[in-house]
Amino acid sequence: MAKKKPELAKLRWRCRRGTKELDTLTSRYFDHFYPQASVAEQCAFERLLEMQDPELYRILVAEQPAGDPLIKNIVTKIHLA
Repeated sequence: MAKKKPELAKLRWRCRRGTKELDTLTSRYFDHFYPQASVAEQCAFERLLEMQDPELYRILVAEQPAGDPLIKNIVTKIHLA
């Protein structure tokens, strides 16, 4: 089996959050969509992972709208996966 790029391993680690729910949601996008996403969408996902857990949670459960259209697209994909 080929080794993963170090950047992908680090990004996978960043998907681990403070709660199981956030872990599941961020990992779902990473596993199903990140590898095929455009560079712009990958960058948006990385920005999403930079958010603090409370803000990230509010965006992912649709309590707070995502201002960035690319992040909104990521949230939609997470909910459909």
